Amino acid sequence: MRGIAEPFVAAGHRYRHYPLGTPLATAPFGPLDSPFPYALALPQCETESLLEAYARKSGALVIRDADVTGLRQGADGVVLTVRHAGRVRCLRASYAAGCDGARSTVRRLTAVPTTRFVYPYDVTSVDARLDLEPQQPWSRCGRDGMALLLPFGDGLWRAILYDYRPCGAGRARGADVADAAALLRRIAGRDLALRDVRQISRYRCERLHASRYRHRRVVLAGDAAHVHPPTGGQGLNTGIADAMSLGWRLAAAAADPRRDLLLDAYAHERRHTATSVLRLTGALLHLNAAPAVWAHALRAVVLRAARSPAVRSRLAATLAGLSPSAGQTDGRFRGGRRVPDVPLLAAPDHGSPARLFEALRAGHHVHLTPAHGTSDPRAQSLPHPLVTVRSDACRRACVVRPDGYAL
Repeated sequence: MRGIAEPFVAAGHRYRHYPLGTPLATAPFGPLDSPFPYALALPQCETESLLEAYARKSGALVIRDADVTGLRQGADGVVLTVRHAGRVRCLRASYAAGCDGARSTVRRLTAVPTTRFVYPYDVTSVDARLDLEPQQPWSRCGRDGMALLLPFGDGLWRAILYDYRPCGAGRARGADVADAAALLRRIAGRDLALRDVRQISRYRCERLHASRYRHRRVVLAGDAAHVHPPTGGQGLNTGIADAMSLGWRLAAAAADPRRDLLLDAYAHERRHTATSVLRLTGALLHLNAAPAVWAHALRAVVLRAARSPAVRSRLAATLAGLSPSAGQTDGRFRGGRRVPDVPLLAAPDHGSPARLFEALRAGHHVHLTPAHGTSDPRAQSLPHPLVTVRSDACRRACVVRPDGYAL
């Protein structure tokens, strides 16, 4: 939506599906109603580097190795105490956004309570080379455990292993390459040797959720607001969606105090979304990792149901962050729902956008109108910059927010 997808797509590795435990149970991304019908595997450090380059190009100031040591809120702004390069100084702003991770200093200084739960499953993660083709996500589920293999696209894979065996006297709790390789071999039913091991770790997943995403002049986003298991690959996606939803609202509120209530809407909307993501990732973790007899029976039922095209399609849309009914619209886009990337009718001026997402690249609201019909009455009084476009796919006019959702 901001016209910067190309470098991400070029640097990443495309996943055509998400595996659920058997060759017949996968969630295919190909049919998704999206210009990017795939999941993109890209190391977080590369994602951050590309986003930082875009932010700097857009005029943002990025300062590394700066620690927030104090935060004070007033009626019309926030004062942050920051230690950087051996100096301590105070920074004043209308608002502060805490995007500083799971152990958020901003959240702690604002005294926002959280709920936290640690799941009782040991997970082993190994980055190594595997002789496995094609380089697409792969998983198998057996009596001893479950293996999920995710390729980086260069021969390197991340193996995530869930061990169902009880931890007896002969097995250590720590991460062990030989034990991981033996478990992978038993689950796969063939010799998948882990070569050139880059890292191995054993951990337990946790769930953390802030009780509110806004406290007066402070808002929370990303891992500072919510942490969940990595199952389903939702973490970074959810945080970026927070940023897309918050950015335009924060800019509007900072420019005009009368728009302050937009931040309440952000807090309500994104917390509701994160609650759904927490439920989904927790359910997937239980499904993958629980060793109990009931879990084996449940896995068998779920994997059988996941052979259904309707179930697979719905799960793929959910994992992609799209509405399961995306693409099945009658041209009337409901408020609070994502608007698909519909084609636009050509305007007389040269260089007009051909599709909705192109019209959103400037970061403004878009007034989407039918080829023949009335406009959205809210467009006249909207206090934000507005771009007006027409589309045959639109049956009733609406205003599309900068984050791609109908107003």
